[in-house]
Amino acid sequence: MARPWCPDDAYACLSLLLLLLLPAAMATSYSSLCSFPAEAADLVVTAGEHQSIADRLNLPLPSDGYFSGGDKLLFASDDHRLPRSFSFFTRRAARTTDPDITHLVATVTLSGYRFFGGRSWRTNVSAHSVSFDLEGYYANDSASAALCMVGSGSRARDDGLGVVIIPDVALRLRLPRPATLTRPFVTGRLEGPDFGAVTLVAYAEGDYKYGEAASCPTPPGAVRSESKVFDGNFTCDRLGALLRGSYTMEYAEGRAPSGFPLRQRHRSMHISEIYCGENGAVRAYMVFDFDDSSSDAILLGIHEALWRRGFQADGDEALVADGFWKPSQGRLCLRACRTVRSTVRESDCGIRIHFWFPAVWSIQQRSFVAGMIRNTRSDDDGDTNKCPARYRGDLSDIKYHYTRVEDAKNYYHSNPELSKERNGRFPGNYSYRDFAFSLYMTTHGGYGYASPVTLGSAMVDGGTLTADDAFSRHAVAEMIKQRLLSVSYEFDIHLYRRVNSSRAWNVSRVPDRWRVSAEGVYDTKSGTLCMVGCRVINSSSDCQILVTVQLPALGGEDGTGSISSLRKKSDTLFFETLGFGAYGAQPAIEAAQAISRVDTERIMLVTSMTLSCVFLVLQLRHARKNPDALPATSITMLAVLALGYMIPLVVNYEAMFVDDGGSRNRHFIELARGGRRWLELNEFVLRLSTMVAFVLQLRLLLLALSARSTAGASGGGDDRWAAERSTLWICLPLYIAGAILIWIPHIGDGHDHQPLSQMKSAIHVPPPPLSDDLLSYAGLILDGFLLPQIVSNAFSASRVNAISPWFYVGGTAIRAAPHAYDGLRARGYVQRWIPSYIDVYAGPRDGLFSVAWDVVIPCGAAALAVLLFFQQRLGGDFPCCVKRRKPGGSYEIVSTSTL
Repeated sequence: MARPWCPDDAYACLSLLLLLLLPAAMATSYSSLCSFPAEAADLVVTAGEHQSIADRLNLPLPSDGYFSGGDKLLFASDDHRLPRSFSFFTRRAARTTDPDITHLVATVTLSGYRFFGGRSWRTNVSAHSVSFDLEGYYANDSASAALCMVGSGSRARDDGLGVVIIPDVALRLRLPRPATLTRPFVTGRLEGPDFGAVTLVAYAEGDYKYGEAASCPTPPGAVRSESKVFDGNFTCDRLGALLRGSYTMEYAEGRAPSGFPLRQRHRSMHISEIYCGENGAVRAYMVFDFDDSSSDAILLGIHEALWRRGFQADGDEALVADGFWKPSQGRLCLRACRTVRSTVRESDCGIRIHFWFPAVWSIQQRSFVAGMIRNTRSDDDGDTNKCPARYRGDLSDIKYHYTRVEDAKNYYHSNPELSKERNGRFPGNYSYRDFAFSLYMTTHGGYGYASPVTLGSAMVDGGTLTADDAFSRHAVAEMIKQRLLSVSYEFDIHLYRRVNSSRAWNVSRVPDRWRVSAEGVYDTKSGTLCMVGCRVINSSSDCQILVTVQLPALGGEDGTGSISSLRKKSDTLFFETLGFGAYGAQPAIEAAQAISRVDTERIMLVTSMTLSCVFLVLQLRHARKNPDALPATSITMLAVLALGYMIPLVVNYEAMFVDDGGSRNRHFIELARGGRRWLELNEFVLRLSTMVAFVLQLRLLLLALSARSTAGASGGGDDRWAAERSTLWICLPLYIAGAILIWIPHIGDGHDHQPLSQMKSAIHVPPPPLSDDLLSYAGLILDGFLLPQIVSNAFSASRVNAISPWFYVGGTAIRAAPHAYDGLRARGYVQRWIPSYIDVYAGPRDGLFSVAWDVVIPCGAAALAVLLFFQQRLGGDFPCCVKRRKPGGSYEIVSTSTL
């Protein structure tokens, strides 16, 4: 049984909750609205048994279906552009004293669309739902079953403010027991004095009686074996999963525009319901699309919902079918009947449908599943419909038959520009994924995607593992031996066309979807494709199409291409040339390089943090050997360093490489999937070393404070505290001013940036937030961590060797190393597809990085280290002229000329 559906409308969700809380005093009398089934007393059950009883009863109640009517409930009138459905959720079931009657409590929800503020399709359509809380009885006999329930409902008010209660509602359903091919539907009505009647129809679930096995003709080509399709483990549920979905319709040549078995020419068919029985028994319900609805549905953004509604609306054509899977023949044979909403006539049951799994593909047959619909009452066996469907799985046993490669070679040799060798790296022996590319239309608005089906004799349209194996074993060897490689592609393109219509709901641009299957050659030296393609137009094929593409270079500029017609301009199928730009996804070779780079950077980051711990230990050892060192150490410097180690632990930004919470993380994990354990180990070591460094730095800070306090109590630390206050007064305004300068450019952010084209940008990287820039600035402060010590030495004129050379030289080297690495990385690594937010070492959160900063910061840090070296040997006032405090409380001028 389906879960209760909570609609998108917040008021509808609220009304559903109110229904569940309605007091029993508002319940409608069952006997006043339902005469059958009769009421019966519930058997005594203990708490918690209701749900288990519902599971054991296995009642054949529908979980969902279609409804018509309901205008007074504010639903838009029946229209195939506005799908509607109902759901039935059993909340409680109990046995009664009558063994044939079951007591039920359920929620029924009607879902659809409504107009508001007028009846314009352009903007005034919204989702709408009404829920009913019902209670009643279900009874069955040998031929059919009946359900009657009463209760109340609720819906949002017309103004959307509040809820309207709908009293005295009755639900009546008739269920076939068992269901058959000619009685496949549950039918009923939902009635109430406030809204009249709503008709309900659903495909029957539960008991079903199959007819005799149908026969079906031999498929037009070779068929895959059952062991290959089902990996040696056939199950009917697996078969149903493979068959369920949408199919493209292709009609036999010379077929009349309408006739039996289908009254209209349809673009596609959707199998919305499939149920399996024993011994490979299968029954299905399938709906055919409307001739003029695709664009309208996309306008409303409900095209997916249109197919998911699972039932036919007015104007639809639908079939019900049942039959058996024949393992020896590798195909499914079904008998089918045409339906008109909820009616099946015996005269409409002379239809046969069979499905199979093709073992040979070509430019006109690239379907994991294919099928045929035929009329057994016609003398013409050629009156067929072909129904291919797309699927991605293990296709290693499928053979591909090239039929248009020679034609493509002729066009290739007639155009010298295609064979001209170009500089750069083009897709070759790295991965079949490098041959896939996205495209954006240049002569028309639109976008699309192109994926290889075969590369030479390698089938690369299936699952990842088998495609990798086929590519490495076949395609790579063939590319080494020959310059021109036979290839086949599938193009899925969405063009924007203008529509001039008097209907108010139409807009000026409507997407027009093109699917082009192409075969041809790939020039491994120039990176060009020259292919001949086929496109299905109004259920017929146009195979006079030329496709040429200059593939995008790996890590280089975008490619270009065109789709043109080979027909004369006077031909009705002629179309103007469509130009497009092409850009690849992240090439596999760059992905491998990026993964290796990230691993190296993680090791460098862990190494630098470990060295920081070593230098801190050496500084503690230096302080223990030199009692005067700790009082002379700048408290400001130690506090800045402690914050530098604490920020990664508090902000926890390294966790973005392990968690999957955001889009950045998903991109990195997708790039480096398979290395999660290595990342987690690195993460653990990094966190541990950072924590150790923070504890050691905190220990050093506490020792310095204690030593300074002890010196102050003895009367010798006043000069040190005065120098520390002066240091703070100088450094703190500098830090604040720098933060303000970083913050000012962000005041206008979000207004001056032009968004990147959705079709042109492979990875959309938003402008860096203010927090990232502030963290980068914090890295700059850490780069100059010696500044407070130098200022403090200058004010105190200290000659004490307070800082160990290991500490200030090693710390300076650690802070300068990322900038040196960033300069080398910029020269040796083209950061085209991998955004900077996955830079582990020398990333934007570690400091400011650019060509200028990579020179200025290391030079500045080195200058501070040299100045500290001379201060600790020549005096803290070297080489400045500052006022030095005398013991008596006055100052004297110290000149550098006297030193």
